[in-house]
Amino acid sequence: MPRLSPRAKALIYSNLEKYARSGMGMEKACESLLRQPRVSGNERRLYRGLLDGIQHGRSIGDALGGAGGFVTPLEHEVVVAAESGGKLEKGFAHLAEYFRRIDRTRKKILKGLAYPLFLIHLAIPVSTLAVTAFGSFRLDGETPKGGYLAALENSGLAMLGVWVGLLSFFAAAWFLARLGRTSAPVDAILRRIPLVGKARRDVAMERFTQVFEIFLLAGRTMSESLTGAASASGSGLIRAAGKRGAAIVAAGDPLAHALLASPEAFPDDFTRGMIVAEESGVLDRELAEWGRFYSESAGEAMEQLAEWAPKLFYWGILLFVGALIIRAALAYRDLIEGLLNFGG
Repeated sequence: MPRLSPRAKALIYSNLEKYARSGMGMEKACESLLRQPRVSGNERRLYRGLLDGIQHGRSIGDALGGAGGFVTPLEHEVVVAAESGGKLEKGFAHLAEYFRRIDRTRKKILKGLAYPLFLIHLAIPVSTLAVTAFGSFRLDGETPKGGYLAALENSGLAMLGVWVGLLSFFAAAWFLARLGRTSAPVDAILRRIPLVGKARRDVAMERFTQVFEIFLLAGRTMSESLTGAASASGSGLIRAAGKRGAAIVAAGDPLAHALLASPEAFPDDFTRGMIVAEESGVLDRELAEWGRFYSESAGEAMEQLAEWAPKLFYWGILLFVGALIIRAALAYRDLIEGLLNFGG
């Protein structure tokens, strides 16, 4: 699948949001964006795919979803929901802010990982060579054949193991994050992870409340609004709760019953606020307030994740480096004991 960086996607959705807010049609917007200088090849292909889809009579959401394979299912669902609710600019604005947060978080994490990675790249070969030197020392001055070559090979294998472990960890995290968008059990597990769980929940609730508000303002039924918002949330728990809640609302029960039926998906304070808002007839205003609340909370959660993830990784690296130092110290102790025994 072709890739666009979070920074590039933030710029793309920010541009589309400006055109949508101005009332200019997406066809003219894409033509204007394609005429701009210094547009990357992947961005140009996305705009071209969006333009071709619209010219062939497809909706903006579907045209964007098929624009060269750059758009994830989550982005497609948000745009489709915003378009069907008549608030396309709000969907684009949400995605622009979402990718800006991702870009800031990723940059801070990578910056924080620079020193620990340098440390481990220095510690592994130095400690391995030290252990080899201490273990191969001979009073007659001879060096065991292949000793230092084996040390270099061991250093290379150790570094390879470190990188395989890191890449495997990130690949597993990426796979689980994608799976958690549609799987309630996986999403429930991810929500229990410190820092990560709060960020996932707040981002999902921000998206859910904003899309829910869009549908209500567009005059959609409560069951349609609940289903559409849940599908666009990017949370397996909320998606499952939305389907279950839509059936409850469609049967004639109030929204409160639908929310109370899924306490694992919706926070208690949100549910209580929505119950009062439904009874007093101000659901749209309540959803707008919760959307702003979760937008701020999601930003704070992402900042905390960016701050603490490198620290946790650094502490893990320190423990690993400490083990290497202890290994070298033990080899040095064995050397000293050998010299003392030889002298005695």
